[in-house]
Amino acid sequence: MFTRAIVSTDLGAASEATVSVAAALGALGVRYAVLVYVMDLDRAPSAADDEMFARQISSLESAGIHVSVETPLGYAPHAIVDMAERHAAGLVVMGTRGQGLFHAGFSGSVSSDVIRLSPVPVLLVPYAGATAADGGADACRRMLSSVLVPTDFSPAADRTFELMCALAPTRIERLTIVHVIQSTFEALRGGAEGAARERLNALAARARDAGVRKADIEVVIGDPPGVVATLAASGTHSMIALAPRCLDAIDQQFGSVTNAVIQESTIPLLLAPARCSA
Repeated sequence: MFTRAIVSTDLGAASEATVSVAAALGALGVRYAVLVYVMDLDRAPSAADDEMFARQISSLESAGIHVSVETPLGYAPHAIVDMAERHAAGLVVMGTRGQGLFHAGFSGSVSSDVIRLSPVPVLLVPYAGATAADGGADACRRMLSSVLVPTDFSPAADRTFELMCALAPTRIERLTIVHVIQSTFEALRGGAEGAARERLNALAARARDAGVRKADIEVVIGDPPGVVATLAASGTHSMIALAPRCLDAIDQQFGSVTNAVIQESTIPLLLAPARCSA
């Protein structure tokens, strides 16, 4: 379903690590990649930039991915989303240094604005994970070996779950669906844990019907952002799939699950379209 992808690069060290991971995107079905570098009028390209661009193209092509290049001008998030729409891409691939979504001014980082605006899923590759000792390409090859899917049973979370089911056939080896119950007296007294397990079991059955080899469920009592971020950083899973809330990407809402995970995770994050207004 992700036959064509946009791979965003800023020609820095982090983006080179991202491209090395993206080179193994065949696990997600990618066959064509558009390498996008948004030009900065205040900075002229250098010989070093040209060399890095060539290395990144070669890295993708050596993985059997057909590569084309775009160097648009303009505000980077708008340019990246425009390229995704123009090339009918099914996925946008970007790097993140784990600083969260709110470190670059009022509207957030480039990645946060792309997440907010993109009509297609966004794959964020943490710089720390891409440069770990086991190597970025290896991390990507096993990307679908153990996928963590947090859910609060909202429509947004259900869209993410459906995305995983679409990727399931012959690809996802293990899917862990987790629901975190906020530790309150009312929730515990009201039998929330039993009800959550019933709903999770139904989702696990759907995942197995879709082709997931093994589907597990987990109910955890605690603070959702903290619990999910800890699971994402535990080393147990190879990728986490999330449904970002609109406020996760445009406002520093305390307790944002997406923001907490981005800060802690060293594994790729697949974010379903946020469907926020521009």
